[in-house]
Amino acid sequence: MRRNSKGSDGFDDASNRYSDEVREVIKTIINGGTDTSRLLELYYWTREPGIIELIRAYLDLPERTQRSLSTYLLNGRPKAIVGSFDTQGRLILARSSPAEMSRPTAKPVPETTSSTSFAGSSRRA
Repeated sequence: MRRNSKGSDGFDDASNRYSDEVREVIKTIINGGTDTSRLLELYYWTREPGIIELIRAYLDLPERTQRSLSTYLLNGRPKAIVGSFDTQGRLILARSSPAEMSRPTAKPVPETTSSTSFAGSSRRA
């Protein structure tokens, strides 16, 4: 029985198997008609600090909440969305008007503004 199963390249068999699997996945993605620019964009986004944790938190939301949040964010101008927490810890999201967007300082979202409220934890319901 071999105790040290390192190959001639200095990596152990498990690392080589993993590397082979990664190569196969990449070949499949590239040869499968996937737009390589999308693959590079995905790689770029994964380099952003905190993005992986944000994606995991989003995926941990209940499906209905994911749909609501996605609809809200994608059906408008994301840069026009302002957010704040109310006294009960709920996140309040609202679209600001173009006049509000041009102001240099951000204001808390007033309770009378048409807004969407999301309250919850990072656990699935």
